[in-house]
Amino acid sequence: MHDGVTARAALIPGAAYGLSGFGLGFAFGTVRTLVVAPLVGPFAAVAMETPLMLAACAPLARLFVRRWAICMPIPALTMGLAAFGALLLCEVLMALILGQSIRAWLSGLVLPEGMLGLAGQITFALLPLVFVLVARARS
Repeated sequence: MHDGVTARAALIPGAAYGLSGFGLGFAFGTVRTLVVAPLVGPFAAVAMETPLMLAACAPLARLFVRRWAICMPIPALTMGLAAFGALLLCEVLMALILGQSIRAWLSGLVLPEGMLGLAGQITFALLPLVFVLVARARS
């Protein structure tokens, strides 16, 4: 019986999903930071961006889950954790490139808008598992 990829093999689609999410987040974040936040404030801007980001990332999660035949919960969770790790690594690297220290980047996570953004990133990481569980419940 073929149960799809192993947890270890789910690292590759997880990294690809994380990098794709970072790319989308970079585009959304640029608009949020330069256009929306000056008008409504940082928390409201993140509150507007988060559901849009998740809506944009959901089809990506589904695509990667299907493309790599991830059909079991543990590989799906592994994929999401790998995506989360790749996403955070890209964010830290971007912060460093822009001259921000890791300490300053981490400090931003305890602000209300940082916590909301982190909650969105955790949800992003759980999307592969959600799609696998829904598919299993339907079959």
